[in-house]
Amino acid sequence: MNDIDRQIQAALRGDDNGGAEPNIAEEVLGAFRGRHRVLSTFVFGFSFVLFIGAVWAGVKFYQSAPDLTLQLRWGGLTLLLTLMVSFIKVWFWLEMQSNRMLRELKRLELTVASKPAGKER
Repeated sequence: MNDIDRQIQAALRGDDNGGAEPNIAEEVLGAFRGRHRVLSTFVFGFSFVLFIGAVWAGVKFYQSAPDLTLQLRWGGLTLLLTLMVSFIKVWFWLEMQSNRMLRELKRLELTVASKPAGKER
């Protein structure tokens, strides 16, 4: 067994759940532990701020009921902020999917590395 095989096995043994599929909470937390943990944390906080802004703009939308111009402006801002939050959530789910794919590739590498070398034909 060479050095790369040992590294793969050590990485897979480092999984907390011993090769079982993680639940959704573990996958979300895994996104904050991965290689983009600083970016994920910042984007999650920014998404929360955008959500609060969308709620505030939605309240202002309903408070400005008699004035159509103000209602259109607050409604547009609400829509824009809601779309931004949605796009951030899609990015976050794609990040979790890439973590899932990397985990499966590691498992495949370990399976291939643990197979004995067969006879060549």
